[in-house]
Amino acid sequence: MIRLFTILYKTDFKQVPSAIELFHKTTIQFKSERAKCPPPCKTRGRMKRHDSYKRNLVDYDKAVQEYTVDIERSKCESCGCTHAALPDVLVPYKTYSIIFILILLKEYFHTRAATGVCKKYGIAVSTLYAWRDRYLTHASLDLGAIVEEALLSRSRWLEDAADICRSDAIYDFFRRFGFSFMQYAAKAETTIFSSA
Repeated sequence: MIRLFTILYKTDFKQVPSAIELFHKTTIQFKSERAKCPPPCKTRGRMKRHDSYKRNLVDYDKAVQEYTVDIERSKCESCGCTHAALPDVLVPYKTYSIIFILILLKEYFHTRAATGVCKKYGIAVSTLYAWRDRYLTHASLDLGAIVEEALLSRSRWLEDAADICRSDAIYDFFRRFGFSFMQYAAKAETTIFSSA
């Protein structure tokens, strides 16, 4: 998998575009021939567009929005492996956008009204609690030795920049830990693509 950190990383979230807008802006900037093959190959400049596949993307913009998007796959001419180019607005192996999840969690942490939040966003309470637990696990990894109670009362991720999250924190988390914030499992080696 090639993670595309080209939009969220540069976004200050003062006016958050929709997840679908960010998805399209990010994928337009991706050039497979400039990408680096993920480990163990790590060859740069040998990736070629190979194929694509469809994937669902769920976002929230005054109501739950569902989209079908095309994910580009590139093939490395050195090792023969194919890799999906996944924009940072998507959580690997999940349909909900990172923006959707963080907006929902912010509302939950402020209100503690699980049932009301779940009804508004159309998700199960068990999904909310799974996201909450994953958030707390990843935030504690990132923030170090802060106790869970402190994370529940004040979170750097949900409180800092423009009421959603710090996009540079999402990028930094990936660089430090090798998997995406809110991703459930690091299933394969991944590399970063940035158009900058």
